[in-house]
Amino acid sequence: MAARTPADGVAGRGPVDGGAWVNTERLGASRVARAINTADMRQIALMVALLDAQSLSQAAERMGLTPPAASQSLQRLREFFGDELVRRQGMDYVATPLGQGVLASFREMVHLWQDVTSGAPFDPASGEAHLRVMSAEGFTRIDLNACYSAIVTLAPHVRLDVREPDAATGGYAGLQTASADVLLTAWPPPEDAPDLHAEQLPVTTATHCCLSVAHPRIGDSLSLQQYLAEHHLLASVTMRVTEAGGLPIDRWLKSVGLPPRSCSVVYPIDRLAHILSTTDRLATVAPIDGADLRRRAPGLRLLPLPPELPRSWRPNYMVWHHRTHQSPPHRWLRDRLREHVAPDPVVAA
Repeated sequence: MAARTPADGVAGRGPVDGGAWVNTERLGASRVARAINTADMRQIALMVALLDAQSLSQAAERMGLTPPAASQSLQRLREFFGDELVRRQGMDYVATPLGQGVLASFREMVHLWQDVTSGAPFDPASGEAHLRVMSAEGFTRIDLNACYSAIVTLAPHVRLDVREPDAATGGYAGLQTASADVLLTAWPPPEDAPDLHAEQLPVTTATHCCLSVAHPRIGDSLSLQQYLAEHHLLASVTMRVTEAGGLPIDRWLKSVGLPPRSCSVVYPIDRLAHILSTTDRLATVAPIDGADLRRRAPGLRLLPLPPELPRSWRPNYMVWHHRTHQSPPHRWLRDRLREHVAPDPVVAA
């Protein structure tokens, strides 16, 4: 590509590595407007996808392109703006100053474009899609086993991934980078993420203790004195949601002058179930969580909490990114997940 000169209408610009262009002075607003009018919306969406996914191949897949075609599309966008817009910095893709300046507007444009072009409803019998769900460990409010079976039966050409979220961000980074389409979690959404949609599902309320049928000291009922004398196990999901302010039961015990419980955190849920069934430990659970523990390990039972104790609850969320908000296959996926919200089981007295 030949170097441009001030005669091209923008002074002080020259080629850099890879043939892209970098401004040495601020690009005028009229020039940006002309570039936006010239650029194809799919090119703008590709740039946003690249910064979100941090992967050219993933961004290309989202746009239905091959990586070479995506590279060519980005190059044309750069030529329209006379700026790299996005460049590699180590292992990351970062926006140039001009790219950062137009990024918020680009996101709004892409959101509107996706809303307008979302198309006809998804036909599960013939439609193809790659859908990805992240579910936090111990999330029981949606019956994912039944939901998965229903989805692959109704939509035989759909690829459905189900995996756990990353521990560092609780899965929210996966939504931002497009490595996940839906997150099922007890973690509240971050307040500084306007691109996310969050739907609160029925809360999970702890009303029972889960313990071994052979517990040496507890019979058919549980008093407050017995409850406080035992050692308690906490699921990691409980600690993640409540660790900042402490567990409601322990806050209540402190408020009435009683000592806190003796507690340990156990991960994962399978290990928690096994330890409860083979030791004298207790776990304070919701009926739906207790039913899940009893499916994982034999020899467990549920007893109502002592009536003096407050009932603590855990929120449950289904979260998705705006990029999939109007997408027909993703809307269909969220509807199937809603259909499989699990009710609280009835615990026999």
